[in-house]
Amino acid sequence: MRVHFTRSTIGLTLLAIALLTGVPSWSQPPAVNTDPDQARLITSDIPNFWRAFDDGSLTNVPDLADVFQREYLDVASPGLRDFTRFRIETARALAEAVAERPRFYAAIRDSTLAIDRNPAVKDSIRRATRRLKALYPDAVFPDVYFLVGRLSTGGTASSAGLLIAVEMNAREPRTPIEELSNWERATIGQVVNLPYVVAHELVHVQQRLRRDGSETLLTDAVAEGAADFIGELVTGDNGNRAQRRYGNSHERALWEEFSREMHGTDKSRWLGQGDRSIDRPADLAYYIGYKICEAFFRAAADKTDAVRAIVQVTDADDFLRRSRYSGGNR
Repeated sequence: MRVHFTRSTIGLTLLAIALLTGVPSWSQPPAVNTDPDQARLITSDIPNFWRAFDDGSLTNVPDLADVFQREYLDVASPGLRDFTRFRIETARALAEAVAERPRFYAAIRDSTLAIDRNPAVKDSIRRATRRLKALYPDAVFPDVYFLVGRLSTGGTASSAGLLIAVEMNAREPRTPIEELSNWERATIGQVVNLPYVVAHELVHVQQRLRRDGSETLLTDAVAEGAADFIGELVTGDNGNRAQRRYGNSHERALWEEFSREMHGTDKSRWLGQGDRSIDRPADLAYYIGYKICEAFFRAAADKTDAVRAIVQVTDADDFLRRSRYSGGNR
């Protein structure tokens, strides 16, 4: 994984809900936008974050929270407003996260601002969205908001569009990581990984799997694995490096363990653990789902039809059966 992704709105309903949300008209995506070049890449929240970062006191959390509220959250784009409800939650929570990691946040400023200042970054994201369109002609493309969060997730979606947390993709070789948790160290990527992150989230927008909290572990694994697999086809990037390395060395044992639990709704050992996963990487359901999709794709005679089937899965059990995946040869 790149990160553990949490979503509030998945599938084509994202675009329908956008028409009902009452956000300012400038922020609303077209009802159905099928042109990747028409999706806006919105970065206005990033400089606002750094203005607040400079104006607040990193050693006084209440002061920093007040400044983040006034100079960042109160002037938020529709994307940041949604992301705040879903993942940041409060200015105080954001201030605490930043105050606990001042050297890390200070070090990633230039990388986050490069998304707007360096044309090559947005160009690479555009290439990824065009490639998705080529692989999956029915794709729709909401706007993409780039913002700064509190190291809780790499991306999500809302009625406003895709919401991408750039602090999770701004690490450079010399970025200090001593303040970070083990999960953060394993998952934080670089700006160069943003095309993959956007592609992963875009796949979720297209998906039809029901994900309302009552679905099985297998359903979630297939949904995340499909986004990982198609994201990799689109960009050539592998966003789940920690899981992939571990999974490739333990594939048979992981499958045997997963298959015993996959029809249940307890996902606590497979998704969203963060640092609670001690003896192995977190979020290994992504790896299992990826391998199921990989097996399906490799076995398919028509790769175009295979991509469509992977994106449009509605029955995870039937998809697993058709993939013939059984834990590989390890």
